Amino acid sequence: MMPIDEHLDSERLVEVAVTHNEVEANIIKSLLDAAGIDCLLVTQTPHNVLPVNINGLGAFKIKVLDHSVEAAKAVIQDYENQDFESTEPIEEEPPE
Repeated sequence: MMPIDEHLDSERLVEVAVTHNEVEANIIKSLLDAAGIDCLLVTQTPHNVLPVNINGLGAFKIKVLDHSVEAAKAVIQDYENQDFESTEPIEEEPPE
């Protein structure tokens, strides 16, 4: 897998997700990375300077190369469709 910046001359970046939550943005980025999809996490304002959203300044944008858009959207859709409320807790076996 070639780093995303080496593809920038021949392909354009496409925004596939926007969130105002840094944790969610990093989860999506991690899921895309795990799926082998190169992506960039872009924000205009460092959140340690301005940790609020004012007219979209606090937005996190996830961008992928043009050829990866459909695969990225599928990964994001799977993430968004997860039902965390119905997840059964994992029961650990007591140590012996």
